[in-house]
Amino acid sequence: MMKKQNGITLIALVITIIVLLILAGVSIAMLTGDNGILTKAKGANETTLQAEVEESIKLGLAEILADKLDPTIPDTDKPVIDASTITTKMTRNNANIGTNNDAKIKVTVEEIKGGTPEAVTAVKVTYAGKDKNYIWTINPEGKLTGPTNS
Repeated sequence: MMKKQNGITLIALVITIIVLLILAGVSIAMLTGDNGILTKAKGANETTLQAEVEESIKLGLAEILADKLDPTIPDTDKPVIDASTITTKMTRNNANIGTNNDAKIKVTVEEIKGGTPEAVTAVKVTYAGKDKNYIWTINPEGKLTGPTNS
């Protein structure tokens, strides 16, 4: 009479290992690559930072325009739309702008001058991200255009 043996067969073990290897391969492929979760997360972070800069510009610009229309503020004290005013209002509305720990991320505000040196034709806000640069332009009346990619 044959004694019954308990245990796992070699074929069952090999099949289990193959299934685990396939699952591991699929998991690694989903994490890495152009459409992987990690790549998408990095892209989402960049988009979030760009939107944060744009929102800060809009809030700062709205504050400047509200002060310009405020009848209680004398005309001599009303703000003008220039690089220093935009920078001040952006920083007040979002303290993180331009202070990100990543050295590749930088926000600059500069004046575009035309004709005479004191004639400011627009203010340019540039967000230099990790992958792209975004540029917004604000005319002297406060109209915001952009962002454009460079």
